[in-house]
Amino acid sequence: MTQRNVVIVCLFFLLFGLLLGSYIDLTRQLEGGFHGIFPVSDSPNLGKRFYPRQVQNAAQNISDQFQPIEFDPYSKWILYNRMTKTGSRTFVSTLVRTMKKHHTNIQEFLPTLTNKETMLVAEVSHHLLPFIVVGHHMHVNYTNYTLRQPLGISLVREPVERFLSDFYYIRYGDEQTPENLRNLSPETYNRTLEECVNAAINNVKKQGIGNPVASIGKFCGCQLNHEIVRFCGYDKRCNYDPEFALQQAKENLNDYIAIGLTEELPEFFAVLERLIPDLFEGLLQVYNENTAVQKTIRKSKTFSKRRPSDEFLAKLRSLAFREYDFYYYVRERFRHLQMELKLVR
Repeated sequence: MTQRNVVIVCLFFLLFGLLLGSYIDLTRQLEGGFHGIFPVSDSPNLGKRFYPRQVQNAAQNISDQFQPIEFDPYSKWILYNRMTKTGSRTFVSTLVRTMKKHHTNIQEFLPTLTNKETMLVAEVSHHLLPFIVVGHHMHVNYTNYTLRQPLGISLVREPVERFLSDFYYIRYGDEQTPENLRNLSPETYNRTLEECVNAAINNVKKQGIGNPVASIGKFCGCQLNHEIVRFCGYDKRCNYDPEFALQQAKENLNDYIAIGLTEELPEFFAVLERLIPDLFEGLLQVYNENTAVQKTIRKSKTFSKRRPSDEFLAKLRSLAFREYDFYYYVRERFRHLQMELKLVR
């Protein structure tokens, strides 16, 4: 056989192998109803997912609102929805290094995703499984686009503490972020925390309509209701109907396998390790021992952060009653998940 014929035969078998692999992948996609199915794992503790029933009465005992619902443990499309100033840089730093440690085939980390819903869907839908999407974005119902809903994870933080951190962060930055991050106007940039909050309250009183919490975003340059709006999604009412936004945000929690608390980040890592160990095992060890992660934590401390008076903090907390409703709801949900996974009694 001539050298040319040998080359032709080798190319033929190479092409045949590629076509066969594509056929197998396509078959798995059709069987799974999604862009591929991760090979069956022997991982334990993956039989159930815990959803809250839709809330009809905010005063109802929240411990009665949970029921176990089966979920597919082999859909390795993980979506980490980052909330501003909730420890997301520390979380991502830990996550990336854990994935490297496991040699897990995570295809891409997207630090920022567009806020346009259809463009967001197009951005994430072409990736092969497994992969993790990381981004600051609104909640999306992917089933509206004939896609399976990803396994969502996120973090939330005590509302006023998150707002205070964001207020000073966008003005003064930290070791990793420059000043005036969002290019605030001089008027907005130079307002003190107390001045911008009072301006928002007075503006609503003057106009006779509106919501002071929503108005704070305009006068302060950052949102007090950031988490509710993000979890609510792209519905226009999320921005002007606070009660709708709260209830919709709670309902959309159904699309998340776990939402942790910034104040309890190690506990959140433990939950993720238990839920999907073949992806997340080792998170807690990396968080505690990796020097690069510890460096990220040190460099993420906001500059020039000032603590307001107790009286002003009480005013903010009074304004943010819906935000605390949501935060405590997420917290109780997290407690329930910890108990179901036997991580706490």
